[in-house]
Amino acid sequence: MTQTPQPVAFSGCGSAASSFQRSVTSSLTVEEVVTRLKQGIIAADLWILHEIDPQMLLSRGGFAIGPARQVLFFQPRLMSRLLTADSAALLEAPLKFAVIGFPDGQAELRWLDPAMAFARYRSPALTELGNELAGLCEGIVNGIDLAGTSK
Repeated sequence: MTQTPQPVAFSGCGSAASSFQRSVTSSLTVEEVVTRLKQGIIAADLWILHEIDPQMLLSRGGFAIGPARQVLFFQPRLMSRLLTADSAALLEAPLKFAVIGFPDGQAELRWLDPAMAFARYRSPALTELGNELAGLCEGIVNGIDLAGTSK
């Protein structure tokens, strides 16, 4: 017998998240944002490593959520720099964008700030890499059209 999935609503974001995450909202659907995001990642000469569909995964576990995706990305040349600077920082890679769809039709694109994450290691090389990665993430987001108009 199939059980009805238990609905789970997305909460609002806590105020602390703004200190270590970045976000933008869009009137596009989650799928449209993900498509443009993946194009931007590839255009930045980064590799898309995996796409996770939390909506599908939670459904398999008996829960129903709105649309959500996570896109993991990085690049071997960046990984080699990370490992050379401090192999403990391996946990910081790959980078990830998350896209969350809300009932009002808005999609929110979120990502952790790599500059903040890498600065914790107190390594000049990792601080430089974190700043570079933060710039890459901002560039990807700023380079894609999240308003649905042509740029």
